[in-house]
Parts: sequence; structure tokens; C-alpha cells
Amino acid sequence: MNDPESTYLEHLASIERIAAFVARKNHLNPDDTVEFVQVVRCRLFEDDYAIIRKFEGRSSFTTYLTTVINRLFYEWRVKEWGKWRPSAEARRIGDVAIMLERLVTRDGFTFSEAARVLTMRAGAGVSIAELEAIYLRLPPRNPRPVVVSGEVSPDAAIVESDADERVGKRDRERTLRQAVQTIDSVLESFGEDDRLILKLRFWKSYKVPEIARVMQLDQKKLYKRLEKLFATFRRALESAGVSRADIDALLVRGDHDIHLDVLS
Repeated sequence: MNDPESTYLEHLASIERIAAFVARKNHLNPDDTVEFVQVVRCRLFEDDYAIIRKFEGRSSFTTYLTTVINRLFYEWRVKEWGKWRPSAEARRIGDVAIMLERLVTRDGFTFSEAARVLTMRAGAGVSIAELEAIYLRLPPRNPRPVVVSGEVSPDAAIVESDADERVGKRDRERTLRQAVQTIDSVLESFGEDDRLILKLRFWKSYKVPEIARVMQLDQKKLYKRLEKLFATFRRALESAGVSRADIDALLVRGDHDIHLDVLS
């Protein structure tokens, strides 16, 4: 290998390409991507190219750079965001909750992106409905602050519209979280059979005839039993301040953004 400076200059294009790829993989916006690439360049030539001088030839230099730059990204993110730890609720629920919370709160994924990652993993064994139920039980995340200039741009109306949409989604999510807390509380008062019926109906998406067959129950009586359970939920949700329209969406139609198969 050439001297460290020559090696650095020779591979500078690859360094920038790998750093940009790592940034995109981790959902950095364009400004943060430029910053991270610059951080990588600086780290690789500081201390008289110390990182490059540590290369021992055990792999290709490109592979070495990829490993190093991924590690530099982790260090940079820890410095930018602080060291991430899962919430107590995520730890209580288990590994899937921790992975979901990490993707959303630390790595900047939307819920949909995180759910796609977790359900596409080999042997994932977790459904979108289960992830939705977990997500609504996790503590609300604090979005990273966005710094904007005071100048008015031609796109201001679009930005304002997007902001209104985000506010609407946050309000909707708060309602869903409130409803989930109420539903969890009500479920604790139900007997084991009633909880199983609701789990089959909402979590497993069983039709009433299927539930009746599995649990060996009279189908007509089961319809009436479900009506009574729904009535209990309605009264509790109304007492918690959830609107009638939202209750209908939760118990009848299902939510279009988060499908709210929340019964566990």
C-alpha cells in the first residue's frame, strides 16, 4: 500500500460514495448527508491518517472502509442524538418492541418503514397488526427539531399544508393511544374466555362463525356476547373522552392509518 496520504487521496471518491450510501441507508436528509460525508473525510485524515494506517490487509481496503464508516456513523449519531436506550415499556413487551422503538425513535424511520423492515426479516414471525398494537403502547416519541429560515419561499403553502397534516396525524395518534390505554384497562376486568374471544376477533381476524366453531360456542349467543363487550368498551371510551366518531372507527370500521388491531 502507498503512504497513508496517497491512499486517502486515491480512495477519496470511494470514501465519499460509501459515506453517502451509509447516510442514505440510515435515512439522513440531504443536509445531514453532506455533513456526515464531511465528518468521515475529516476523521480519516486526522491524526496523520491514523485510521488508514491501522489497515492490516486482512480484507480488501473497500471492505475495511465500509466497516469503519459504518462505525463512524454510529459514533456520529450517538454524538448528535445522545446514547439511545429503550423505554421501560418496550423492555416489558420484549425484543420486537425494542427493535420497533429503536427504528422509529433512534433511526428516524416512520412506523410504516419500520414495520416493513421487521416483517420482511427472515423468520420474522410478526404481523403488521401486532406491530401496530405494540407501537400504540410505546411512549410517544419526541420528533427531532427542524430548523427553518424566516424567509418565505414559493413552497410555503405546501410546507404549511404538510405541517397541518402532521399535526392532524399527531392528534389522531394521541387519540389512538388514549383509546388503547382505556381498552387495556377494560380488558383486565374481563374473564379469560372474553379476552380470548376478542383476541380471535381482532388480533387473528376470525369471523364470528369461526370463533364459535373454535370455542364450541353457540353462534347467536356469541353475537350477543360481542355486542355486550363492545358496549362496555364504548362506555369506557366515552368516559375517557374519546369521541363517538373515533369510537366507531375503532370498533366498527377500523382506522385507515393504523388499523388498530389493538387487543392482545
